[in-house]
Amino acid sequence: MARVLAVGDDHKPGQAGASWTRLPRTRLALVVAETARMWRAPDLGGLELFRATLREFSFQPHAHEEFFIALTEAGLVAPRYRGARHVLGPGDLLVLNPGEAHAGGPPDGGCWTYRALYPSRALLREISAEFPPGTAAVPGFGLDAVQDREVTALLRRFHRLTESSSASRLERETCLSRALVLLTGRHALGPAEPRPAGREPGAVRRAREYLEEHAAGNVTLAELARLAGLSAFYLCRVFRQSVGMPPHAYQTQLRVWRAKALLGGGLPIASAAIAAGFYDQAHLTRHFKRIVGVPPGRYLAELHR
Repeated sequence: MARVLAVGDDHKPGQAGASWTRLPRTRLALVVAETARMWRAPDLGGLELFRATLREFSFQPHAHEEFFIALTEAGLVAPRYRGARHVLGPGDLLVLNPGEAHAGGPPDGGCWTYRALYPSRALLREISAEFPPGTAAVPGFGLDAVQDREVTALLRRFHRLTESSSASRLERETCLSRALVLLTGRHALGPAEPRPAGREPGAVRRAREYLEEHAAGNVTLAELARLAGLSAFYLCRVFRQSVGMPPHAYQTQLRVWRAKALLGGGLPIASAAIAAGFYDQAHLTRHFKRIVGVPPGRYLAELHR
């Protein structure tokens, strides 16, 4: 039987075997979990994230101040919301609006493995600005469940990137923005296409030049957007359209080119990796092989044959 924890009890996010959801003036179920972790991404505006495999629990009726987006990875969950009981399985997304009450858990004897994020109204307001005039300032969602493989894959990738020490902020920002634009455009009430991505050669050129000058740096999407004079989300779209890849992929390519030049100049692989902006040698190797076709060690061997 799951314990019940009153909000305000002394419990730390990530504590083994338990998890909690922040909600003022409401009692919530403290769930028995095989694994559970809640964390924040300070460089993404304090966005809260959660992942867990949960058993033998049932959330009491509660709501969140932010949007709640939960991705089921395994098992089933049968929550109650919008006046009915729903059953969600692997790949399904549960998307709830701020203040929208929900309750429940997996069917008896079952378990639920999921990842969740809690984007703010402010973030979704920025996303809505990418759509034509007349679109709601803050989107609302009303489907029983969202079933969209592309959006699910992007959200899962973003979530995992936030747990990786080698993932750049630019990559995480780009992945999240694309996921939320697609989610909003396809599944919010009154779905709409984002405003067309026009040709912005000057803005793209400035962004490329900045990335080339700061290839090894932890460049942010906000920096590029200010420099380009465009919104962050719109810049991602016009950059991809013009260059053929998003900003973070372009930066990674630049880093690989830099590492390749350093290796050719005699620098050891580990040193070249750090100098080019990669987290470590393994990080370089993964991207070097993907772009060059062979790992750095084999490249060096061929170079000196």
